[in-house]
Amino acid sequence: MNLGVLSRMNSNQKEDKVYQEKMYVDWSSFSFFNQSNHLENRSVLTSLPLSPDALKQIVAFVVQPIAANIGITHPSPHSAKLSTDREVNWCMEVIGYGLTLPLNTATTEHDSIRDCVHVYCEWLSALLPQPKSAVPLPLLKLPNHYSRKIIYQLFQIFIPRPGEAPDLINRQAVLCHRVLRTIQSVVINSLIIDQDTWDSLLLLLLTVNDVLLAPPTVPNDIGDQLCDRVLSVLFEIWLHACAKSFPSPRMWKTLTEMAQSWRHRTSLITQWNRISLALTSRLLAELYGPAFLKYASNDEYMLVPSQLSGEVLAQTWYRLLHCIGNPVQLARPSVISQTHKFLQFTIISSQLSDPSLHPCLFSLPSIFVEAMKGVAGLVDAFLGLRSSVFLHERTERTTPSGSSGRSTLPTDFAGHSLPSNAMSHRARCNSLLHLFGSWLFEAALIDCETQFGVKTSAVESSTSSLHMADRSRASSVSVTSESSLQSNRPRSATVVELPPDTSSGGTAIEGYENGRAEALGALCRIFCSKSTDEEILPQYLARFYLVINNGLKIKEEKFIGEAMASILLHSADLFRVNLDGVFTLIPSVIESLEVILLAKDLKIRPSVNRVDLRRASIHVLLSILAAPLHFHSLPIKELAGSLGERNALPTVFSNIRPRLTQLLLSALQVETDSLNSHLLLGGLASLIQDLAAFEQPEQSTISMAPNTYPTPMQADSASNVMSSTSDTHSCHSTSSNSYPSVSEITFDSHLEHDASYSDRMSCTGPLLTFPLGSFHGVVNATFHLVSSKLLAVWKADLNTSLAALELLAFLAEILAKLRVPDQRESRRVVRVLCEYISVQCSRPPPAHSKDLHSTIVAAFNCCASWLFAHPYLATDSECMNLILQVIELGISGSKSQTGKTGEILQLKHEKQLKPVSLRVRDAAEFLLTSLVEQVGNFPSPTGTDSLSCLLNEEDLLQKSCTPKTDSTKSPISAAQHFRYFAASEGTILLGVLEQSPGRTLDSDPMVTILIRNQFGRQVWASQIRHLPRHKCGVHSYMVNPGRPLPMNDFGPVFAFEPQYFPESVDRVRRCLADKTLPSMETPLMIDDRIAAELDKLGRLVDGSVTLKNSEIQEEIGAKRECQSPPLCNEFQTARLFLSHIGFLSVEGLQENSIRGSSLIGLDASSTHFSEDLDSLDRLGSRSHDTVCVFYVRSGQKDSFDILSNTVDKSYLFSLLFSFPILSNCLLLYRR
Repeated sequence: MNLGVLSRMNSNQKEDKVYQEKMYVDWSSFSFFNQSNHLENRSVLTSLPLSPDALKQIVAFVVQPIAANIGITHPSPHSAKLSTDREVNWCMEVIGYGLTLPLNTATTEHDSIRDCVHVYCEWLSALLPQPKSAVPLPLLKLPNHYSRKIIYQLFQIFIPRPGEAPDLINRQAVLCHRVLRTIQSVVINSLIIDQDTWDSLLLLLLTVNDVLLAPPTVPNDIGDQLCDRVLSVLFEIWLHACAKSFPSPRMWKTLTEMAQSWRHRTSLITQWNRISLALTSRLLAELYGPAFLKYASNDEYMLVPSQLSGEVLAQTWYRLLHCIGNPVQLARPSVISQTHKFLQFTIISSQLSDPSLHPCLFSLPSIFVEAMKGVAGLVDAFLGLRSSVFLHERTERTTPSGSSGRSTLPTDFAGHSLPSNAMSHRARCNSLLHLFGSWLFEAALIDCETQFGVKTSAVESSTSSLHMADRSRASSVSVTSESSLQSNRPRSATVVELPPDTSSGGTAIEGYENGRAEALGALCRIFCSKSTDEEILPQYLARFYLVINNGLKIKEEKFIGEAMASILLHSADLFRVNLDGVFTLIPSVIESLEVILLAKDLKIRPSVNRVDLRRASIHVLLSILAAPLHFHSLPIKELAGSLGERNALPTVFSNIRPRLTQLLLSALQVETDSLNSHLLLGGLASLIQDLAAFEQPEQSTISMAPNTYPTPMQADSASNVMSSTSDTHSCHSTSSNSYPSVSEITFDSHLEHDASYSDRMSCTGPLLTFPLGSFHGVVNATFHLVSSKLLAVWKADLNTSLAALELLAFLAEILAKLRVPDQRESRRVVRVLCEYISVQCSRPPPAHSKDLHSTIVAAFNCCASWLFAHPYLATDSECMNLILQVIELGISGSKSQTGKTGEILQLKHEKQLKPVSLRVRDAAEFLLTSLVEQVGNFPSPTGTDSLSCLLNEEDLLQKSCTPKTDSTKSPISAAQHFRYFAASEGTILLGVLEQSPGRTLDSDPMVTILIRNQFGRQVWASQIRHLPRHKCGVHSYMVNPGRPLPMNDFGPVFAFEPQYFPESVDRVRRCLADKTLPSMETPLMIDDRIAAELDKLGRLVDGSVTLKNSEIQEEIGAKRECQSPPLCNEFQTARLFLSHIGFLSVEGLQENSIRGSSLIGLDASSTHFSEDLDSLDRLGSRSHDTVCVFYVRSGQKDSFDILSNTVDKSYLFSLLFSFPILSNCLLLYRR
């Protein structure tokens, strides 16, 4: 026997009695069922001097006829012949003894026990509205009296039989299940059960559970097989008892004491979670309406009786919630093992020296996790969040999914969003902390050192715990249920007393990390659910900050524990709900974020999703980006006891700004998830906008004070803010005792004092160094990072590419508003955009999709934004060359100049139009139209109301040189002066007005082109000139230039006789062949006919010579001057202009032209033509969306007050252009 255990057991009783005695301190519990009723319910057969075999035969002879008569084995039962109380009582003495028989392998003994169980189960139907026909008459007269006797004797069937084989244990389990089903059916359907019978039923179930579950767990014994079943029946029948006959305080105390001795069983916590959450659901439905929380299934709805409501429901919920005591004690094997059964096992065992070392207690970590999951599920139910504990499965709670709004979406158990009115009436945070705060705070500090570096025993402070004395007083709520406030300590002081070390129990503390993580997650969800008009007591806030600070401590390098992961996963809104003093957590939060977002080879538990953890960390990072700019020079207050750990001086908000910027950029550089990258890009845009708004007035203040000397911080800021001189690649050494100043921070130098930072970085390449303390440095770093990632990684990701392009377009607008010229970076961005378009268009055909084309269209629009914001890019030859090449690529599908060596230049008229898609072609045409018409000209002199020209046919006709009449003022007649053509497959409508040259000076031929396309209406006027205006002076082509002056400088005249053959021909010796052809002088044989022809030919030659000589003499005698040809007054200017721009060509005028540029003439003489033109002009070139914006201030509920807020539209005006279209309506749009 191990008697040394007794002293240790008696010395640790105080802590466990705290929860047991406070609620029922004035009541005593019931004695054990088998002890209090053992003598009065003992069978008379035990007093007979008979052998066990003889007693077994007596049982068989008596029970078999009764069992055969109740319809179990025969289909048609007959009524029982037991008609008097003496007969029934004598038979019950025999049946009661039969229930105590051992379960041997003999069939007769098992049949006897089985018949005894069946008889009693049938006789219990006397409590039902329609009893069975085999129930004896005395039971029908006194059902409650005899039912209590039956209940007392049925207890024997549950007593474990020692040394039984597994098959016999299974037989006993079958009989026990039959008894439990019968009791459950009787309780649900009976209407005549009195208070004594209820007490007997509850005591039976309590004793059965205690007998089976209180001993240490033995695998595959009767207690292990029936554990879950007996517990579920106990709790369900207890609920019915609360609805029909509320148990007495003694009964509640008995339940509490016994349940705390079963806490080493997992099934107890499972059933406790199930019943607690079911009661909580019914309670919330009564408190906040049926729409607040819905059940997952009808079976779970039937778990709680419908009669249980009102105050009884609240009492039942609260008492059952505390029936297992403090669930955090599950993390203390020394407390759980302080039971009589464990002590008895330890005393008789020679292998155990302490009850806490029993092998069954090794499952306490998993039981503790289940308990904390149950508590967290109750917290989620009160908050209106989705919980899976009710569904008996563990699924992931809702985590952050977007950059806007809250990260946790309140949903019911079925996964549907809760109504807004349900969320407005949920439980307050203080109420939840009153209920669950002590458990959650204590569980969150398992095996944690305090900020003061001490550990206080819970036994010493349990007797003076103010929180246990009055749970409703907020000032007495402590971090743990055993902590207390010292009397001489100020009320505002923060005192945290932690639970004792559990390492002595033999279980590694890492096993309880999951349960601690559940508690931390529940606390974070409570505090993150704070509404605007809600205040949380400062005592709770102080304790919350301490447990969070402890949970965020990095115990092992490159390892993220469950606690830290749970905090970050459920704290996305922690810095958004305006908690008092929440910024004291910023140093710890930043250190944790640096580990998660920057570390190489980060070790995470398999149960934690790495992507979700990074997403939650990104949400936390985004929520604190604006804090340094808002608080700027204010110090960050340290938590008590932590001052001096890192910095000798308090940290200032402005000093952590470069650190946050570095963290944001580095996280974006290593991020691989699309949604996370999208969130980081949005946060980066928000940071740049805030920086621009913050530093612009700072620079103005410094520049406007010439008589004052700026501080070093101001001097650094003034030299870096929005100036190109800050674009230097330099790193400065920093002191290890303080954070570096703003001007000294670079992209990779702010953590030079941290030796582990280089190990935590997971970037694949060297980081660019930029001074992140200024707006210009952040923008330059963003340009380089986003540009490189866009071309290397994000080109295949639609959402991330669109977000990156949107960020670049946003930067163009920001730089334009601030008038910060950085031509080098602007040219680099345009070059990257052009390269991105070329890369996307050159991808193989299988890769082309709508998503890919959407990214190309977005890139064209982004390029247009940069040209709009920075018109000087249109004057840069390199930028214009790149832009025109990608425009050509978008319209035609290929480039004429690819830059490849040896490639033949392809001319425009030789190319076939094969664009990537029609959307890409439209985007390229829009960029070309914007480049020609709007870049440098927006907003136009007419304002930002319209992108189109305001001139129409009537205005152009009035301004032209065409003769005017009264009829030309009408739209129909004005349109008839134009010639209209449809070009480019009907996407362009051309109106051509030709003007004859006037008689005034410098009146050249002119053509006016009115172009209508999908981008609006534009007017161009072209004048034909031989020379540019700056070269032709003021002379007009109407003046005759006259004869040019003669030149009297004549050169020397050489006289020579022309020769038909070279002189060497005459020196060549002749041969016979030369004489084959006679010469002209050789006489020929001429007849009369030939002679006549020769004579006629001679006369013709002589006449021609004479005529020519006479004409020459006449010209010489006339001596006329050279005259210029007459001037041309008729021109076809339109044809010349249209041919120049490519609309008129031989190829284009052919039928079925593959170029698609042929002109189609339109009939302008129709009466409806001008009306159609007017309708076309009324169509806007911008997309229109109707948005109703309402501002609702805190506390406003009246519709009139809400609608009156719309008078102030300054917020919308700061984002968009406005144009009034009605008396009470505004048209708002972007470029």
